[in-house]
Amino acid sequence: MNGNSETLNLIHANLSDAWTTGVMFLAETRSSELAPEFRELTAARGFPWWAIGGIMLVGLIIAAIYWLTLQLPVPAIPISDDLTLELCRAHRIGLPHRVALDHVARLANLNQTAELFLSPVGFDQAVERAEKKKRLRGGQKESLYLVRRLIFGDTRNN
Repeated sequence: MNGNSETLNLIHANLSDAWTTGVMFLAETRSSELAPEFRELTAARGFPWWAIGGIMLVGLIIAAIYWLTLQLPVPAIPISDDLTLELCRAHRIGLPHRVALDHVARLANLNQTAELFLSPVGFDQAVERAEKKKRLRGGQKESLYLVRRLIFGDTRNN
């Protein structure tokens, strides 16, 4: 399994403890066990088992959703190399900005995306080469300016 067996065992233990405790609290008191003055005040209806069934159904649905989310694959980060991934983590560059960097590196014909991190001049030249091949959208340009500021700590004067 993917390391979650201890958690699932703990959840199972807690659910079985809660079930045992709930059964004890739901013990039925018969009207014949009550004192005579309280027998007239009690209603003569049965226990709402449909409510317990509904709660159990909701619990089952929640457990199924939790199990399904554990089975889903972790999405891959669309970065071509590990060095770029580590540099992006070090500079706290988010996923949309990583995608924009990778896109610019591909358009600028760089060997690795990590070459964008070498110098501000190289970064600007790569962005210019990429823009000559394919026009960058406004959101991509803003992302690139933000990334440039995060990497090099300066602002670009345009």
